[in-house]
Amino acid sequence: MKNIIVNTNNTEIIADNVLADAKQILANSGWVLLRNFDLSLKNFSQVMKAMCRQLTFDPAREYSNDSTQKVNAGTAAVGLHIENGNTPLPPDLIAFYSAKSAESGSQTTVCDGAEIYQHMSNELKTLFKKPITVSRTLPSALWRQYVVDQHPTVSTAAEVNEQHLQDLNALAPNQQAVLNSDDSLTYHLAINPCITGAFSDQLAFANAILGPSFNYQPPKVTLFNGEEISEQLKHELTVLAEKFTHEVQWQDGDLVLIDNKRVMHGRREIHGDLSQRQLYIGMGCL
Repeated sequence: MKNIIVNTNNTEIIADNVLADAKQILANSGWVLLRNFDLSLKNFSQVMKAMCRQLTFDPAREYSNDSTQKVNAGTAAVGLHIENGNTPLPPDLIAFYSAKSAESGSQTTVCDGAEIYQHMSNELKTLFKKPITVSRTLPSALWRQYVVDQHPTVSTAAEVNEQHLQDLNALAPNQQAVLNSDDSLTYHLAINPCITGAFSDQLAFANAILGPSFNYQPPKVTLFNGEEISEQLKHELTVLAEKFTHEVQWQDGDLVLIDNKRVMHGRREIHGDLSQRQLYIGMGCL
């Protein structure tokens, strides 16, 4: 399988040459599975720090240590999406480490957005060459923690003020954010549904149009013509994407690296006891 690196040296440490091979596969295919390295959460953190210039986080997730977070999104199937795709600064690289795999179900799905784009009809390509607008409201705790995770001079949510928010807005001129009287934040973010991969220059249909909102208010997605995206169009995209979707059949200790600007991911339904699955995520910028 072209997307897998299997350890044959009986070592937990992922050496620099293995990471170099992984980067090459990321450039070619957009995702890679590393197996039989018998990793720990500490090793996973070391990989993320070696791969990324800056680590990023999701304010709605629980931290597992200073560089990774726990994955807990219920048991239902999760639609394809790029991580933090409804934010102005999505990470370049994401990684999943399976410390304990579910006995059945819960396969992570990966779908190369470059393949989707190549097989889109001309009508769809024309439609998604133009920006879409994502709109939703975040409660105070979530947007303030997001600022903490992104702003270089803030360490606690209590320190965050409107100037810090404006600093981040300046980095994302495609976003309009308004503070509400209850300290919630309503934002309208213009994003390109088709973007260039982080590890290659291939154009990919890579976004969160089909994705979940487990910890957030479901976003309103508006096309360039002002029309809200229809369920029919979402279904058409889902059917197309499924043709290029692969399942990761998790084994304990597996690590998957994903180009978050090219490959969307999701999950099949989890069967059985949720506590039987321990999955962690790391995210960062190159």
